[in-house]
Amino acid sequence: MKTIRVGIITENHFPRLGGMEIASHNLAQSLNKLPDVSAAISCSTMPEIPQNYHYPYKVYRSKSFSILTPILNWKNIEKMIKKEKINILHGLMFHGGGATAIEIGKKFNLPVIVQSHGSDVQVVPEINYGASLKPEIASKINNVIQHADKIIAISNINKQMILARGGAKEKISVIPNGIQHEEIGAIPFEDIRSRYNLTPSDFVLLTVGRNRPIKRMELLFKAIALIKDKNPQIKCICVGPKADLSKMVQTYHLEQNIILTGSIPKQLTINNPPYPELINLYRNSNLYVSVSYIESFGLSALDALSTGTPVLVGKKHGIRDAITEGKTGFTLQQETPEYLAEMLQIISTQKQQLETQRNNIRNSVSHLTWDNIAKQLRNMYLSLI
Repeated sequence: MKTIRVGIITENHFPRLGGMEIASHNLAQSLNKLPDVSAAISCSTMPEIPQNYHYPYKVYRSKSFSILTPILNWKNIEKMIKKEKINILHGLMFHGGGATAIEIGKKFNLPVIVQSHGSDVQVVPEINYGASLKPEIASKINNVIQHADKIIAISNINKQMILARGGAKEKISVIPNGIQHEEIGAIPFEDIRSRYNLTPSDFVLLTVGRNRPIKRMELLFKAIALIKDKNPQIKCICVGPKADLSKMVQTYHLEQNIILTGSIPKQLTINNPPYPELINLYRNSNLYVSVSYIESFGLSALDALSTGTPVLVGKKHGIRDAITEGKTGFTLQQETPEYLAEMLQIISTQKQQLETQRNNIRNSVSHLTWDNIAKQLRNMYLSLI
């Protein structure tokens, strides 16, 4: 049996909180469970993590020293390749680990798989969002797309963006991020509505993430403002740094309708998610909502589905690959406050029906475990070595 020895190249890495970092952590763990695969990760220095922190797999952390940092990072990757006898490279993020993997793959004559995580190819010109809006980064991304042996897109919408940049269709495979399905299911249920002064009759929305322009939180707040008098039982929990959300609550007079929890967990932790308090917020909610301009996948939406909570997302959200319209999720076809308000009103009338579908919604994503995702990647690796 040929052993697949994968060198995953990334920049920042778990356990700092972040979607891609948590994804790469779960991926490495699952790859190393496979009998013919070993996976190691090369990443940059993370000063907030103790030097003696024990990862459950091999991690090579680069040292940092002023202008020498890029050289030290390169040497760190070479060390991983030689010590672990790496026979395939997996670069995360086109203009990050992907670009580095392409260059070092040439030196060591190794096959290279690169993986998009969305923000490398996503562009929203009206808010000046997108790494590739900078010409030097766009050039780097295009070079990676042209020279990678295989490309992983995390959704069909992500694949279309890569194709639009000249990616070869035969090189691109759609392999989504996974979910800690069993771990989520093992967390005991806790009724925590009373903690937030919510009643059983309230129709509770949940949104998770940082309030950045791409998240378009004002669209959601405007929609709730339109219906707060007609349907005061529609409440919304916002999980994430409060930033300027408090001011927005005041602007739209939503003090009785919006709950700002701050980050969960409250502080940086090196413990693995899923976090019980966050999982039980999903479970105690009736609908997860994301109105971002674009989301190549959406790990928070996948978490919601794994708890049995339906989702409402925009047209340019990759998680739509995983939902059945009208049953496990809903799509915002017109991205205006008026249309969103109308949808929230309609969906709120389906509250009891959606509650009876929680097991079906949870089971609808049971195949997207990290172990199953690792097996798909194993087959891709094997095709190149």
